[in-house]
Amino acid sequence: MFIGTKEITSNTPVYFIAEISANHCNDKRIAHQIIEECARAGADAVKFQTYTAKELAADGISIKRGLDRKHDAWLASIGGRDTLQDLLSGGGLPREWHKEMKSVADWNGIEFLSTPFSVDAAKFLVEEIGVKALKIASGDLTFKPLLEYANRCGLPVILSTGGAYLTEVVDAVHFEMLEAYQAGRIAVLHCTSSYPLNPRDANLGAIRTLLAQSYNTIVGYSDHTTNIDWLPVMAVTLGARIYEKHVKLGTGIGSIDRDHSITTEDLKDMIKNVDDSVAAMGDGRKVPQPSELHDRIWARRDPSDWLRPTQRAREGAWE
Repeated sequence: MFIGTKEITSNTPVYFIAEISANHCNDKRIAHQIIEECARAGADAVKFQTYTAKELAADGISIKRGLDRKHDAWLASIGGRDTLQDLLSGGGLPREWHKEMKSVADWNGIEFLSTPFSVDAAKFLVEEIGVKALKIASGDLTFKPLLEYANRCGLPVILSTGGAYLTEVVDAVHFEMLEAYQAGRIAVLHCTSSYPLNPRDANLGAIRTLLAQSYNTIVGYSDHTTNIDWLPVMAVTLGARIYEKHVKLGTGIGSIDRDHSITTEDLKDMIKNVDDSVAAMGDGRKVPQPSELHDRIWARRDPSDWLRPTQRAREGAWE
């Protein structure tokens, strides 16, 4: 699968998506800066969200409190918003900013992506903005009109699967998006839809389950934890080839996504951790590494064995 000019396979470097979401704080200057810093950190793409609060929530729908103390504390930390429209306002990237942000991303050598939350938004991204892939949010895994458009638009599709049963993932990929699946242009991201996510609930083993069902489908991970070391390394070691992480500038003041986002400096460190872990995996062949040839000479008792492999190794019996 290609996104722009970058190929994504089980053998290519991990493709990193910096999820900006509401962390632009409805400030164009911040949006510019975060794109630039994500590019410098080594991300392959930045991703926003394309929606308006009125598209996603009817007027006057109040946010329930008292059911979850953690959720109540989070609402208080972002200003105690009372309605769903209040909560969602400022989260979507304004339609009139898209072309400019894509230009900023192009200038910085990073892909511009955005998640559409309606068919109209998907058409806008594909037909007016010219995105190179579509990202479908976990909540829309069963939203057939959007899946149908993504199936026939001809672009790669990245499908998040938070809160889903395996049967729902299989239905979406093998039935609703059969054309895209057969063309090898679908990536499925394991995800746990909790914000911020406790690493103990990450269920990373599901990456292997998705790989077992994937056939010619890329599998990745959409991460809502703030862990930047062992958890990303584990996800990639298990087979994730696309990695999505929420990213903010500094503390992300004013953003509803700040608590489950890492800074751009953290992003740089996380990418290095993952790249080092991939390099450490090697190619899997049991042969001396260049760095150990010196010790091979000094440790072996038989001088005739110093610089040449055994006959079995020459024949590739154990490689």
